Amino acid sequence: MRELAIEIGVRALLFGVFVFTEFLDPFQRVIQPEEIWLYKNPLVQSDNIPTRLMFLPFLALASRRSTWLASCTASLRAGGGRAGGSVPPSCPYTAP
Repeated sequence: MRELAIEIGVRALLFGVFVFTEFLDPFQRVIQPEEIWLYKNPLVQSDNIPTRLMFLPFLALASRRSTWLASCTASLRAGGGRAGGSVPPSCPYTAP
C-alpha cells in the first residue's frame, strides 16, 4: 500500500512540474559567435539516405514472426491442438 502511495505522489509531482513548465515563457536560444560556424554548413543537394538498410532489421523480424505463426497455425490445423498432438511449445494458441 505504501508503494502505491509513493507512486501516486511521484506521478502527481511530475504532473505538477509539467503543468508549471507548460505555462512558462518559451526559451530563446542565443547563438554565440564562436559556434556560428556550426550552422553555416553548406546545403548538400545530393543527400542519399539508405532507407532500405534502415528498415531491413524490421522486415527480417516481421518475416520471421509470420513464418513462426504460419507453422503454429499449420500444426494446429493438422490436429496438434488435440490430445496427443504435437504443437511446438512456443506456439501461443495451443487450445482448440
